[in-house]
Amino acid sequence: MAITALTLACAMVAPPVLAAAPAAAAAKPNLRACYDGKCKFTFTRAVSFRVSSAYGFTSVRVSKEYMGGIFNQDMVVVRAPGLTSSLGEGARGEFRSGNKRTLNFRVLSITDGGATIRFEG
Repeated sequence: MAITALTLACAMVAPPVLAAAPAAAAAKPNLRACYDGKCKFTFTRAVSFRVSSAYGFTSVRVSKEYMGGIFNQDMVVVRAPGLTSSLGEGARGEFRSGNKRTLNFRVLSITDGGATIRFEG
C-alpha cells in the first residue's frame, strides 16, 4: 500500500505531459479565385491554376526559381502554354495570346520562404 500511495502522490505532483501542437502551416492559397484572372496569393511551392479561356489559354503555373548568370537572385516565373515571364520583386508582366484578353500580373514580394503575386486580369 505504501508503494501505491507513493505512486499516487508523485502523479499528483508531476506536471501533466502536453502533446506538442503542430507548427502552424502557411494557409494554401485559394487558386479557384484566380479563374477570372484576378487574385493575389502567397506561395511557397510551385502552383498551377486554371484561368478562363478568354485569355487564349486555360492554365498558368507560378514558381520561385533562382536565376544565375547576370541576375543571381530568386525570381518569380509565370508560365502559360507557349509563354514564360521571369520577374523580380516589384516587376509587372503580361500575357496576351492573339487578340484575346491580356492577363496582367505583378510580383509584390520575394522572400526566402516564397513569394507573393497579384494577377490583375
